[in-house]
Amino acid sequence: MSYNYKSFDNEIPAENLTQKDIMLHLLQVAQHSATREDVKNDINNLDAKIDKLDSKIDKVSNKFDRIQWLIISTILTVLLKDYIVSFFKGLGG
Repeated sequence: MSYNYKSFDNEIPAENLTQKDIMLHLLQVAQHSATREDVKNDINNLDAKIDKLDSKIDKVSNKFDRIQWLIISTILTVLLKDYIVSFFKGLGG
């Protein structure tokens, strides 16, 4: 059975594989591998960014709720202005 190993950009047949080729291959793999600590750090950083984004979304949501209630109250006031004015006239007179 013949295996071919990739060393950088060219393939090396198994029968021509030297110890130097194996070491170069292992070095290349090690350079492109992420350690568990790297992955954990990346996950922690991502979690922190997600938490910040959640808090920003909550702030915007609260502002939107206040603006929405302001719009609704303004619309109701405009639609019911005649009744409101007559109510206050009735109180004063």
